[in-house]
Amino acid sequence: MKTTRFFNKPTALKGLTVALWVASSVLALFALNAAIDVTATIYAAFWAEGGLYGAAYGGAVALRQAIALFGSLLVVATIIGSLEYHRQRFNTPGSWRLFASILGAEAGILLLAALF
Repeated sequence: MKTTRFFNKPTALKGLTVALWVASSVLALFALNAAIDVTATIYAAFWAEGGLYGAAYGGAVALRQAIALFGSLLVVATIIGSLEYHRQRFNTPGSWRLFASILGAEAGILLLAALF
């Protein structure tokens, strides 16, 4: 079993790490909802025939549910994986880069949703 030195670190860095991890976890849920909406919008723009309950409605619902299922699995894996990564590699450049890349990807998805 590998032990970490998380509890020997300064309290401010631990607080910042936990706050960023919680913020990225919450933003991941919002980004998942935004990605589902963007996908449904693109599907409706190209394959829907108009009308509220057209022939493509069932396909749109199935697509939305499939993206919600696989996206939620990806979000849970990212949340758990990033928690373990930050716990083992606390206060390293790789840990801060992972925070930056996750928050950047989530901000990009939310920006894309705002454009649609």
